[in-house]
Amino acid sequence: MNNFLAWEQTLFKEREIFEFGYVPDEFLYRELQMKSIGYAIAPGIEGKQPQNIICIGPPGTGKTTSVKKIIEQAEKISPSSLILAYVNCRYTQTHYSVLAEIYKKMTGIEPPTSGIALKKLYGKVAETLAAKNKSMFVILDDADFLILRRIFHDVVNNLLRLHEEYPLNIGLGSVHSISYPPLDDITSVFIPKIVKFPGYTWDETFDILERRVKIGLYPNVVEKGIIEKITSCTVPKGDIRFGIDLLKRSVINAEMRASKTVDFTDVDTALVEASKDRLKRYLKVFTDTETALLNAASEMGTSHAGELFNEFHKRTKKGYTTFHKALNKLINAKLVDTCIENRGKNGRTRIITVKQPISG
Repeated sequence: MNNFLAWEQTLFKEREIFEFGYVPDEFLYRELQMKSIGYAIAPGIEGKQPQNIICIGPPGTGKTTSVKKIIEQAEKISPSSLILAYVNCRYTQTHYSVLAEIYKKMTGIEPPTSGIALKKLYGKVAETLAAKNKSMFVILDDADFLILRRIFHDVVNNLLRLHEEYPLNIGLGSVHSISYPPLDDITSVFIPKIVKFPGYTWDETFDILERRVKIGLYPNVVEKGIIEKITSCTVPKGDIRFGIDLLKRSVINAEMRASKTVDFTDVDTALVEASKDRLKRYLKVFTDTETALLNAASEMGTSHAGELFNEFHKRTKKGYTTFHKALNKLINAKLVDTCIENRGKNGRTRIITVKQPISG
């Protein structure tokens, strides 16, 4: 019987390099963004007031890695009067759990999962910070999940108002992938600097993927033409994680064929599954109305804005303002394309085309 578990035959030299959570030693093309994040955090190291920031850009544009790199640098500075509390809101989606994670970062102690009122836990956070005589900077990564749960405003407002009762310096950074968060009712306490993360260019994407190939795979497993194809599949989606995932899946497909090299059919097969997984990740942070719009657009394929709005309104009973906001989210996620069509005497109309149907 063949040994199907002979992992020593793998094409991967360092498989973890292709995982989503991997933070590379050499992180390129985000120097300006990291400088802005570092500038916001720096006053806290001296016990002063950190600057509030919002990091915003499509998924896979280096936001989380930039933040983690700056945290890594800040934690090496000694002496320091700053406590850094990083919270991954993808996995921490309730008001209590966010606050409990902050308290744990401050004390190393995890509070009870229930039985303590929010107000009391906020008091413990404030009293502990005041006793330590330190500043604090809280990073809410993947904060779109808190917006989806409708607790983002309460978390930000409550944290940044603690200074009204205690002598504290607290700064906050939130990281967003889908859209700029509405701040209407918290602008009195949260006036952030915006740090924008654009998609990587074709050349930048190629370089990042080529470096992963050189570090993570054995020699000659992936040729330049394969990297170019994966780059061309990645850039329109604006998501470097998609490209890294597509690269990993392509190598796995080659392994399954017992081949020592990746060919173009491996990439084509991997592209289908990688695209489906990317869509699933978006659907987790879309509201019901946004998902309804994507469903309608998928069924229509290509449509005029008016036609799509009518179908959206029929399904959701929502007005044009909600439609416009939802459509912009789909555009920012690069799930749909739009263009303006000149209709002569009838004026112009907006054409919406789905790049990846929700059923696909």
